[in-house]
Amino acid sequence: KASAFTPSYGLAEAVLAVTVMPPGEGIRVELVEEERLSGAPRDLSRPARYRAIVNCGKPLPDMEVQIRDENGAARGDHQIGKVWCRGPSVMHSYFRNEEATNDCLVADAEGNTWLDTGDMGYLAKGYLFIVGRAKDMIIINGKNHWPQDIEWAVEQLPGFNHGDIAAFAIEMENGEEAPAVLVHCKVSDPEERVKLRDQIADKVRSVTGMSCIVELVPPRTLPRTSSGKLSRAKAKKLYLAGEIVPIQLAA
Repeated sequence: KASAFTPSYGLAEAVLAVTVMPPGEGIRVELVEEERLSGAPRDLSRPARYRAIVNCGKPLPDMEVQIRDENGAARGDHQIGKVWCRGPSVMHSYFRNEEATNDCLVADAEGNTWLDTGDMGYLAKGYLFIVGRAKDMIIINGKNHWPQDIEWAVEQLPGFNHGDIAAFAIEMENGEEAPAVLVHCKVSDPEERVKLRDQIADKVRSVTGMSCIVELVPPRTLPRTSSGKLSRAKAKKLYLAGEIVPIQLAA
């Protein structure tokens, strides 16, 4: 029964749930134009593309949720920004980590302490919608790109599953940033690997309009969190440190 499903949003720092879909409302999604997610003007030369954003429900009793901009100012309905929350279950601090505590616990103009969750989202009629992690956002030429959109493009190719792809930005020698995509490769033939890399690059370009660096890596290489989710931040760290070694392709 579809109405039995109860989407929610939470994090360990809020122990645990922050918002929950009211009983009986089930799963609801909004289709959001990707230009709105990126904050860029609509490119009329390209067809409109949409991403389905899951409704994560309403704040629990005694829990308050607001959307704030980079300067901490409150945003209105359907305006994307940082998700802040406060309530009796929000942590007091990180154990023996004052720097991390100061990074996420912030005071507003009235002196109230809020938890900056690090997630980006928006509110609509009291319901919370999460669009991604702030630190995962890829900014190229002043335009915001969500790694999920790049990963989704690769997932449309046959043979790939969710979690086989990690997208993030890296700094090039000229100081500019470029998107990089690490992809689990199950192909053993050298020529087929080259074809696969080019196919992935073409797919990402056709869907997002961006040229990207494609690195094929052995299966089960990409790191995951303790809850089993793909960790883009750790994948980037390991890749830049040389601990994730891409498969060498023929010239």
